[in-house]
Amino acid sequence: MTKILYAVSPIGLGHASRAVAVCLKLRARGHDIELASGGGAASFLRSYGFGVHDIVIEPTPDALDGVMKRPALWYWRYWSEYRHTKERMLRLIELTAPDLVIGDEEFSSVALAVEKGIDNALISDELELGFANGVLSRIIERRVSRWYSNLQRSVAHILIPDFGTDTGNMHFMSPAVREVTMPRDQVLAKLGLSPNASFILFSASGSGIGQFLLEPVIRSFSELGLTDTSLVVTGLARKSAEAGVICLGLERDNQNLVAAADLVISTAGKSTIDEAKSYGSPIIVIPIKNHFEQERNATALGFSYQDTARMSPLIKEFVGRRTQPMKYSGANNIAAYISGMVSSKSVGSQRRVK
Repeated sequence: MTKILYAVSPIGLGHASRAVAVCLKLRARGHDIELASGGGAASFLRSYGFGVHDIVIEPTPDALDGVMKRPALWYWRYWSEYRHTKERMLRLIELTAPDLVIGDEEFSSVALAVEKGIDNALISDELELGFANGVLSRIIERRVSRWYSNLQRSVAHILIPDFGTDTGNMHFMSPAVREVTMPRDQVLAKLGLSPNASFILFSASGSGIGQFLLEPVIRSFSELGLTDTSLVVTGLARKSAEAGVICLGLERDNQNLVAAADLVISTAGKSTIDEAKSYGSPIIVIPIKNHFEQERNATALGFSYQDTARMSPLIKEFVGRRTQPMKYSGANNIAAYISGMVSSKSVGSQRRVK
């Protein structure tokens, strides 16, 4: 049986959610999978029955009131933790002796696989960096960008969970999302709502970086006075006394809520956006300011950080405006591609034996 080591970035839960979607498909195909991640992401992955090594440390970007701060410090902290993570990852690779290493924006695993001649693939939709906003951060970012470009050229396969045209070692898989496991009527019953009720989901990042949006969303919801509509908050711990507000904290199968919601409000991480589009749920996204990835995602949907100040009219405009579900199949596409890598490797090994 082919052994796969699947390493996952622990920043937020977006990478972990995508890894679950893919690894469930791989497990169904009979592959032997061990995962490596860290912190809350490691616990999240374990909840799906996977064996997970809690060895990856990656700092969350500093943000104050929804604005990313001190990117130079974040780069320095990230690189420092990367070196320590790579030492731990090396010991894990030597212990488990995987046949294939997959890294979902976890770079130490695939870098070591390249060094050791182990078949590998990098899963990433971020192939460029753009966090720098000062002289020092730009100097650091240029060095990190050169390193990252070299890594991209070195890995065997780059699997991009988005749409595009394949070139070189880059292969576009389409977005990867978890499957819905609970229909809307059951979601409403679980929330204690009537079958005809509606609800708005405020889905915050697992890193807590969406805290800045909580008060504006709750305030706007209260001002609108929407009849028979509740506000469900996930990803943030809060004991709320506001009428109609349901705070669930960290919800493992958040995709069920995204699919059932009459409106999703979130920061502009790719995972929640892909889930909403896949299920046809309307979504409002407010990016972390100066976070180039989130700002790019939000701009593509017509939103910006300044929209924080006009949450009420946005909610009124988008609530209930469902779209045609895109039904993304990226998780299955990635699992099929990885299985093809495994099959090719097995055939190659058999030929060498002969």
